Amino acid sequence: MPIKSLCYVVIVAALVFFAPGCSDNPNEGTSAKEYYTRAFSFAHAGNIEEAINLYTLAIEKDPEFIDAYYNRGVMNFFLREYKRAIEDLSRVIEKRPDHVMAYASRGSVYDKIGDDQKALSDFRRAAQLGDKDVQEHLRSKGISW
Repeated sequence: MPIKSLCYVVIVAALVFFAPGCSDNPNEGTSAKEYYTRAFSFAHAGNIEEAINLYTLAIEKDPEFIDAYYNRGVMNFFLREYKRAIEDLSRVIEKRPDHVMAYASRGSVYDKIGDDQKALSDFRRAAQLGDKDVQEHLRSKGISW
C-alpha cells in the first residue's frame, strides 16, 4: 500500500473512530463536547476551516480534550498546515502515549514533508501499538517494527 493511500486510510479511520453522534439541537455550542460534535459535522461536510475553528473552541473550553486536538491535527493535515498538525498530534502523544492513531497520523505528516526518519519512527510505534494497516505497510516494505 503506497504511503499516500495509507495516509488516507489512517485519517478516514480515525475520523470514523472518534466521531460522536451528531445532534440537530440549535442550542449546542456551549460545552467542549458540543463544539466537538459540531466540528465533526463540518469536517464530514468538507468545511475544514470551520471544523478547525470549532475544534479550537472545544480545546479552549477544555484544554485536556485530547480527541479535539487529534481531529484538529488531522484537519490541519488536510489543509497542508503541517507544522500545526504536528503540534496537535504531538500534544496528543504527550498526553496519551498509547494513542495509536496519533502516531500513524503524525507519521503521515512527517512522510508528507519528507522527514523519513521521523515518519518511520512514528509508523513503527503505531505498528507496535497494533495498527494493522501500518503493520501491513511496513511489512510490504520489508521493515520490522
